[in-house]
Amino acid sequence: SIWRGPNINCTDSSGYTALHHAALNGHKDVVIKLLQYEASTNVADNKGYFPIHLAAWKGDVEIVKILIHHGPSHSRVNEQNNENETALHCAAQYGHSEVVAVLLEELTDPTIRNNKLETPLDLAALYGRLRVVKMIINAYPNLMSCNTRKHTPLHLAARNGHKAVVQVLLEAGMDVSCQTEKGSALHEAALFGKVDVVRILLETGIDANIKDSLGRTVLDILKEHPSQQSLQIAALLQEYIETGNAAVPEEPAQESPVPNQQSSVLSPEVSPVQMTKSEAVTGELSKLLDEIKLCQEKDYTLEELCQTVSEHYLDNVNKVSEEEPAVNGSQSKTNTVSDIKMTRIL
Repeated sequence: SIWRGPNINCTDSSGYTALHHAALNGHKDVVIKLLQYEASTNVADNKGYFPIHLAAWKGDVEIVKILIHHGPSHSRVNEQNNENETALHCAAQYGHSEVVAVLLEELTDPTIRNNKLETPLDLAALYGRLRVVKMIINAYPNLMSCNTRKHTPLHLAARNGHKAVVQVLLEAGMDVSCQTEKGSALHEAALFGKVDVVRILLETGIDANIKDSLGRTVLDILKEHPSQQSLQIAALLQEYIETGNAAVPEEPAQESPVPNQQSSVLSPEVSPVQMTKSEAVTGELSKLLDEIKLCQEKDYTLEELCQTVSEHYLDNVNKVSEEEPAVNGSQSKTNTVSDIKMTRIL
């Protein structure tokens, strides 16, 4: 079919060749066969995507390697789509670290910026792809310098609350006081309500009174956007300014209950007596449901079924009520009425 049919690089309405489809859907054997018959890796679709872009976006490291090293037209790793993104941008944004490693080994240029002036490192920081961030800064530490007024990786990570990424960038030597048109990373974190990131930046030693291009401090910006998080961050900043300490107590974390483990201390809202009575009611209700099931199996009439339920209901509710200690007073009456209502519902 390949020899007799149309050109192997013919495209569909989206500009996809057969190689585009095979690369996107992870069909490795089809990719190899197409390359054997001179399918081109350097044909772009209507949006400028090459097959390697699609394989990198999907995270298919084997197909990326095949496209780079096999076939008559080796894939050019620095090819850009209509948004000026390379395959490295696609892999970094979605955290495909194995593909990133291959592309870096093949000398893909990590300094290329897309239409939004974002490098692959910027996208990895923006989306919190920690492993990819580590890989890129280890290979190209100069990418952390302030060379655009739009953003830095630190600003993007701070804005989205990626604490681990912020920590890694700071440890790698990112300038915490670097300014963009929106101010410092502290401005970004505070504006987007990222309390933990604010705390990390303060502990690193950033100036809490640092001003943006309009001369506003972080506290000035927080006053313009009042919210619960803004109040918490403002208190954190005020404490740091006054004492130099950013260790304002965090909100207490609620521990998740441990499955299949009973606590030796009862909740103050539930007394041992209440728990015992609750267990008794639950047991009686279980018996009632068993009797109803038995009646169904014996094909009782509706009148016989109602009679059985009524007798069980009166006998066992009175039994539970008699076991209620008199010391509970009015509270015990309320609980008994509640239990009767529940029995009626069931």
